[in-house]
Amino acid sequence: MVSELQTLQNNIEKEARSMSDSESARLDEIDSRLDAISSEVSKLEKLQSRAAEAANLSGGASYSEEKERAKMGEQFSFKRAVQMAATGRKDGVEAEFSKIAADEFQRSGVSVAAHSVLIPSEVFKRDMTATGGTGGDQGGVNIQTNVGGIIDVLLPKTVLRGLGVQQLNGLVGNLDMPTASTQPAAGWNTENGTASEKSPAFSKITFSPKRLAAFIQVSNQLMLQSSNSIDQYVRNFLITAMAQEMEKAAIKGGGTNEPTGIIANSSVNVAYAGGAANNTVNANGAAAVWADVVNLMKAVENANGEGVAYLTNPLVKAALQTTPRQASGVEGNFIMPSGANELNGYSAAFTTNVPSNLSKGSASDLSAMIFGDFSKMALASWGGMELTVDPYSGATAGLTNIVLNSYLDCNLLQPSAFAVIKDIDA
Repeated sequence: MVSELQTLQNNIEKEARSMSDSESARLDEIDSRLDAISSEVSKLEKLQSRAAEAANLSGGASYSEEKERAKMGEQFSFKRAVQMAATGRKDGVEAEFSKIAADEFQRSGVSVAAHSVLIPSEVFKRDMTATGGTGGDQGGVNIQTNVGGIIDVLLPKTVLRGLGVQQLNGLVGNLDMPTASTQPAAGWNTENGTASEKSPAFSKITFSPKRLAAFIQVSNQLMLQSSNSIDQYVRNFLITAMAQEMEKAAIKGGGTNEPTGIIANSSVNVAYAGGAANNTVNANGAAAVWADVVNLMKAVENANGEGVAYLTNPLVKAALQTTPRQASGVEGNFIMPSGANELNGYSAAFTTNVPSNLSKGSASDLSAMIFGDFSKMALASWGGMELTVDPYSGATAGLTNIVLNSYLDCNLLQPSAFAVIKDIDA
């Protein structure tokens, strides 16, 4: 259109004439189209402005900012962050991320130490492998000319996210979720009888930040000389420790300062090992039987829930694979077929984070098994993570103490959607 306008202007000036009717009509068409384009551009600019304002108000980042942060996240170094905290130096990617995380914590209403290095959540979105120590776990093995990768420690599986647990991230202050605690009800009456009032009752579930901390001591010499990736080692050690502890609390919980997990929740449905009708039978627990699997499902469905998966530990898994469904059953008719990833037609998950040290009577090595709808559980977080470095307490031994703090909680949104057995002798 621009070239067409230029040609039209040149022709008129060259021929020293007025515009023809067709040229005038075409000019009107082009002018109208340019007005429309100008209007669209104006709307787009307004939309971008509003989106930027919304991002600022919510603390969110634009797509371009997110890409830039992701790129910066690849450059983030725990080692430099630790050195920055120890020396008080404030520069580089680590300093930029500390400012971003400070805004996250401020919005969330969580107080952090003024001297800490703060780390936003995107730093922890990188795929990583958890690592552990080997024979030189004090760091000496790493200070060599040629050093291979640190050998991973064997860790429990973290399975809750794969079972559909909800994630509530970036919370601000406490979160109350009202929940109806009575079912709708109606009553039969005569033609002119007075209807009885059936008022619903409500309660609430409260999420509040609980501090989860991981701690590691690192040799100052190792920080300076390590040819291995001590940055990755420290990062993985701390993050893995926190992820494992959060999953343990979500499954069991209920300890001092812990969230209340499934097993410790007093409102979940309970069944008993060995097909027992109540807790007084089998005083010291019992081996798992097929009826236990069915009874867990029955308890959830009888409470109007709809379970989607079983969850237990490898000890119970092994017992289910060697126990027939019925005593007189044919050989191989086990409760759980070998190699199967399901149980009773539902998905099944196994992790040593499900406890095997529960007590009943004189037994203290009993296991749990859970059935339920894991989307009725929520894990909550406030802001990113707080890295606190203490180069002084272990200074005489040449050690730096590193503490990673996060603020988390978990709750069952519908406890009746879960059933648990706590007394399996496996």
